[in-house]
Amino acid sequence: MKSSIYLAAVLALVTVGFTAQAQTKVAPRRAVSPKQKIVVKEGAETMKDGAVMKDGKVLFTQQGHTNPVTEPVSLINGTKIMADGSVTMADGSTAMLKEGDMLSLSGRLTTKAMKAEQDSLMMMAKSGKKAKMKIKNK
Repeated sequence: MKSSIYLAAVLALVTVGFTAQAQTKVAPRRAVSPKQKIVVKEGAETMKDGAVMKDGKVLFTQQGHTNPVTEPVSLINGTKIMADGSVTMADGSTAMLKEGDMLSLSGRLTTKAMKAEQDSLMMMAKSGKKAKMKIKNK
């Protein structure tokens, strides 16, 4: 008799415990205004991560977000990019970005002429022609 009363009391408490759990609503999310981005013109290729000189301005792209450089930006290896396009490399040497030049996040500078040469070599490789490269001796 005692055990059946005890069992009934435990069963009643368990049932009340399951039905008494609170159902709370999740707080509504606040509206957040999106970060202003530079709009890429239709047909233009998207920029890789790094700094590029475009239309006389230094644009810095990181994780898909492109913003103009307004204050000095330091890269992981110690390279510093200034708003006027001057670059101080990790070893202390300096360079000035020209239109179309790109500096990667690792500090590697690629000039517009280097990019054009790479593109022309790629086109020759695709067409199957053997190209003779001229090596400049300094």
